[in-house]
Amino acid sequence: MDFLTSNGGIVLLSSAAAGLSPTVLKYAPVEASKFLNIASISISFGTHIWVGSVAGLTMFRTLRRRTFGKVQSRLFPKYATLNTCCSLLAIATYLHLNDINPAEAFSSICNKPTGTALVACVLSNVINSLYFIPETTKLMFDIHAREAKLGLEDEVGVSSPLKRAENATDEDRKVLKKFNINH
Repeated sequence: MDFLTSNGGIVLLSSAAAGLSPTVLKYAPVEASKFLNIASISISFGTHIWVGSVAGLTMFRTLRRRTFGKVQSRLFPKYATLNTCCSLLAIATYLHLNDINPAEAFSSICNKPTGTALVACVLSNVINSLYFIPETTKLMFDIHAREAKLGLEDEVGVSSPLKRAENATDEDRKVLKKFNINH
């Protein structure tokens, strides 16, 4: 069951569902496809606004860094999965609404700005799910472990005290830099 709830498993299941949706959607009323298209884009947009502007900032300003990191490490895979599913559904309904054959989808969809934007959303969400979120989380936990080992304080709303630590090594600085680049 872990595979099905992991980043890779959810992306795989979402992709399979998106692959089947053109077959199912051709039997759906156009109004249902329009609703699903608008709903999926709206949910994704709303999630970005909520996570980036409300929940993330509130947690950052309220929780100690390591607690904030643990919460984010559990929320971000779900966040990326939701956005991947929404992006795939948006593309599937876009194909249906524009009467584009799934076999010719990529060449047809990328000829239009809306289609190109939808493809970019899917690709960025899949890359986030499969690479950036797991890699950044691993780096974050490495930083937390190093901070704890050095006895650095876990504070609310500040960057890593490892940046300012006199006993930080060059390796610590490399990990921090890689984390900042990935983040």
